[in-house]
Amino acid sequence: MDARHALSISRSIAKEVKKTIEKLNNYEKGKTVGFGVDGGETKLIDFMAEKAALDILKKEKLTVFSEESGFSGEGDVFVALDPLDGTFNAENNIPLYSVSLNFSFSEKLKDTFFAYVYNLSTDDEYYADVKAYKNGKELKVSDVESLFCNSIFYYPTKVLPFKRIRVFGCASLELCMVASGVFDCFIDIRNVLRFVDASAAIYIVEKAGGKVTDEFGKPLSEKKIDERLNVVASNPKLHKKILKMVL
Repeated sequence: MDARHALSISRSIAKEVKKTIEKLNNYEKGKTVGFGVDGGETKLIDFMAEKAALDILKKEKLTVFSEESGFSGEGDVFVALDPLDGTFNAENNIPLYSVSLNFSFSEKLKDTFFAYVYNLSTDDEYYADVKAYKNGKELKVSDVESLFCNSIFYYPTKVLPFKRIRVFGCASLELCMVASGVFDCFIDIRNVLRFVDASAAIYIVEKAGGKVTDEFGKPLSEKKIDERLNVVASNPKLHKKILKMVL
């Protein structure tokens, strides 16, 4: 499989997931139907989105790890699938929820060769192979150097110098905002972020010229498909300053 094939698959999944979840009414969206592999509640909207995605992925020779059902399939290419990132937003018609796919030649982040994030509400499409794109236009992270900047920071515990702090509840799209230069950094060091939530968008940030590590500055390249991540993402000029601030 190459990046072109992965893009084609991803677009088919985005189209099918969007069509599927749009059929659900507000009550159905929020109905709990089970529990995912990590013990969290699975809502009907999550279940239906995952089924739509897996019905397409199972036609390929792939090993898939999905947020709700875990591992399925068998192949030399690994896909980290979050069929619906931002479930709360989707349930409540907040236009920030996505489908996210990370394609890799192993279970590790370092072997990613293609990544895809699609905003199911606005139809904005982000992807990366050797470069990063939004709706076909090349992306570049910001060049802001000052900590008086625009930040996405999950639950800070001290006074910070940022100009703005926002939390949108959809890590994949939040990281894509950093890749786009809309926000200057993304920080989530709660040890709750799943590989499937963030891996595709991390690759997009990196291909847009950004730097992504954990809170100690260690690369995430060895992280595996079923692990959790702490993430500090920004442009390279800001990165060291942010690490000193959060430790």
